[in-house]
Amino acid sequence: MNEKVRKALEACDKVLNGLEDETISISSGLKLCLKIARLTNDEINLKWLMYESGGYPITKDGFIEHGAFKIASKHGRLFLKEGKEHIFVELVSELESKIEGAKMQTQNFTTQGTSTSGANGSIAMRNLTNSVVLANRDLLNIISISKKRLMILGNQYYDYALKKSIELSFGNISQNIFESYRDIVNGYLNDISKETLMKLQVIDESMKNDNKETYSQTLTTCRRLYQELIENLFERVSPKVEGNLFKTKSGKEIDVSGDHFNNKLSAIIETLENKTVKKSLIGSRILYYLDWIDNLTSLQSKGVHNDVSLEEARSCIIQTYIFAGEIINLYNQSNNDK
Repeated sequence: MNEKVRKALEACDKVLNGLEDETISISSGLKLCLKIARLTNDEINLKWLMYESGGYPITKDGFIEHGAFKIASKHGRLFLKEGKEHIFVELVSELESKIEGAKMQTQNFTTQGTSTSGANGSIAMRNLTNSVVLANRDLLNIISISKKRLMILGNQYYDYALKKSIELSFGNISQNIFESYRDIVNGYLNDISKETLMKLQVIDESMKNDNKETYSQTLTTCRRLYQELIENLFERVSPKVEGNLFKTKSGKEIDVSGDHFNNKLSAIIETLENKTVKKSLIGSRILYYLDWIDNLTSLQSKGVHNDVSLEEARSCIIQTYIFAGEIINLYNQSNNDK
């Protein structure tokens, strides 16, 4: 697991467990969320969390900037007052301090130990008592509002940590699954095409460095990998061919000569299916694979152009490896069933 991902997951656990068990303050939870956003390069939420930590920017007119207002509204700070939308701008640390300060003041506002005398003593005591009651009421109101707002923000941080934990955990599982396919394919390619494998490794490093010139090259190399794999498997599987034609189960004859790679793939799958005891690929399953490879070859063919995006290049690599891994697994399974 990537070191940053590991640290981010640890921080997620600290937020989730700490806020659930009330062993950390909400301001501490915010700092951990900032760490999570930084470690995962989550620029959008990092901006929000920076506002939460350092304050929302204010214009020269004394209003919250429009973009910041939208971010604050999205994350629980919005409230209505006299039919108009407002946001509360207190920082978490300010709310926590406000609560503690108000609690201490309530202890100071008391009539205990106070006495009055004289004709107006009872009136003075009554007025004093009313003043204390009103002061305490105001302080309790401050505590109540501050706690409510603090809880809203705490829930926002908890929700963020939970979503990131799920995202990172799933990403790690997905990465492990892809790694298993890559191991299968690389092991097979080592026997048939070290040159193609080395090109893929070079491209992988170039993509990490955001080298756009390699994106179209990636698709072209994936297409070459697919073609070399099909050619090699076709020779190993040796489908029954008359001339250049292979007769499918439906009775249709397809041309498997030259660069008819999709037809060769169809012949490979049907031949392997007949050799496999478990019959793992039948009927619609074959059609599913052929549809998949049609989409994949369309993506690979785009490599002759220059408008290939990083997402398309990544998708092509992943899909090529997974498809190749499935076909190689089928080939290995058919050999084990002999």
